[in-house]
Amino acid sequence: MKKLLFIMSIPFVFGACSLDNKDNKNILNVYSSEVIPGLDPMTIADRHSHTAARQIYEGLYEYHYLKNNFEIYPVLADGMPEITNKGLTYTIKIKRGVRFSDDPCFKANNGKGKELTANDFIYSIKRMVLSPYTKTFFFNSILSDLIVGLEEYKKTAEKDPSKISTEIPGMRSLDNYTIQFKLKRTSVYFPGILTRPNAFVVAKEAVEHYGADFKFHPVGSGPFKMQEWEKESKLVLVRNPNYEHGTYPVEGTPEDKENGMLKDAGAKLPFLTKVVRYILVEEQPRWLNFNRGLLDIVVLDKDSYYDAFPTGNKLADNLKERGVKVIRTPQLDTYFYMFNMEDKVIGKNKYLRQAISLAYDTQKHNALFYNNQAYVANWILPPGLFGFDPAYKNPYTQYNVEKAKKLLAKAGYPNGKGLAPITMLIPDSIASKQMAEYFANSMEDVGIKITLRPMNFGLLLNELEKDRNFQIVSLKWRADLPFPEDFLRTFYTKAFSPGPNHAKYSNTEYDKLFEKVSQLPQGNEKLHIINRMRDLIAEQAVIIPLVNPVQISLTQPYVYNYKPHVLVGDIYKYVKIDVEQKKQVQGKYYK
Repeated sequence: MKKLLFIMSIPFVFGACSLDNKDNKNILNVYSSEVIPGLDPMTIADRHSHTAARQIYEGLYEYHYLKNNFEIYPVLADGMPEITNKGLTYTIKIKRGVRFSDDPCFKANNGKGKELTANDFIYSIKRMVLSPYTKTFFFNSILSDLIVGLEEYKKTAEKDPSKISTEIPGMRSLDNYTIQFKLKRTSVYFPGILTRPNAFVVAKEAVEHYGADFKFHPVGSGPFKMQEWEKESKLVLVRNPNYEHGTYPVEGTPEDKENGMLKDAGAKLPFLTKVVRYILVEEQPRWLNFNRGLLDIVVLDKDSYYDAFPTGNKLADNLKERGVKVIRTPQLDTYFYMFNMEDKVIGKNKYLRQAISLAYDTQKHNALFYNNQAYVANWILPPGLFGFDPAYKNPYTQYNVEKAKKLLAKAGYPNGKGLAPITMLIPDSIASKQMAEYFANSMEDVGIKITLRPMNFGLLLNELEKDRNFQIVSLKWRADLPFPEDFLRTFYTKAFSPGPNHAKYSNTEYDKLFEKVSQLPQGNEKLHIINRMRDLIAEQAVIIPLVNPVQISLTQPYVYNYKPHVLVGDIYKYVKIDVEQKKQVQGKYYK
């Protein structure tokens, strides 16, 4: 009954943002399928927080919105870095006159946002390293391996807080508008790491003013600022009046030009006055409210796909008549089930893990839950990244019940006898539950029982980091960097949880190969090492790779310039609403 009441109440909630209100005409109505746990850039570990934070905060660089070659371009930086000392020194100029959004935290400025300087970047990284509220693997598995003196600084400052202001030799401000990084070694993915949300710049004044509640009071230099946040229902962002430095891209792909994506080339950003991001955990209200004109963008799920494409790949006539647009975006994501390598039963028995992996039909998983629109994953690397081999066949993901039974007997559990039910953590959503229930049913074919433990994403992360009372967990990894290392780190010892290595898999050979491969440019040597790393993980059956999804988005006809970025998802500063067309569509179809 509660679910029914929730669904029925949504039109009323959305109706509060009247489409006839003059101030609200140029708004974008979107949604998050998970509650957003917080918007402190240093602690972000989920895509929903990432998407929301990216509208408010910025870093030195960002990936080009339109181009498909992962090109980095300056956002807060005033140009690309000057690279010297054989690739070990990066000197970066930052833009002058960029201000944080107005906020009461800036007491010295009477609430007016202060100008952003190089010291704000230095402070942000120092805070990320030392803050008691920070729970990020960004330092442990990335920055400490790259920046000279950062690891030593952390140890010294933790022992003696008076040393917090000490300079770090590998990271300093040369003046108010110049930052210099010195690296321990050359890196193929620096400054790509500076595009990550953990590297967004924050204001010391905001952190100190809000304290532990800073994650609920974001103060950034981006195109939007927070106006309202009801954690369980919606996040409202409004245009940041202090945002003066962003313009629409002047280059794109031939398809972008053909689709009219370059009509606003060079225009000042953002176009929208407001973005309302509703929290809609269930699929049905998302789809219903898109069809009522109360949402402007929807990503299709398993069930709504056939409502939109009832005969396969042809858009439904009613949607086509309204002028609804379809956007297909292959994702640099891999969904997988991961084993807890610390567990005394499943973590110590590779034959048991191999048996479970062989007993699951990932081809059918794709058909049932992704309408055969995804790619069946063959290991952790998704299509589109260097090192992915579409011809590779993982020996333990080729569905084979008889072989699974033999391996289960070899593991010491013939037909599952003597094996206690296996605990599996899953996100608390209808889709995740359906997938997990199908997985559990599949395991019964070989005599294995699965106990499911659904929980929201925040609690699930906490379980992975602290209690670890699980044997299998349902996860995915989305690329933060367009390099294989971003996925290969999932099994690196230094990336133990809260890093992506939630399995706590540790292998000396793998670690040495990871450290070597991250220094190599693309080529045969790098590919050879990646393949060896792949074979190590496959033999140990650390994960069951499931799918690499393709996102299918529908937009209302009056939404323009919307192009989900393969790496960072939605960036709303580029999106434009045709207000007059919106009026017409609303009047004709959404009365």
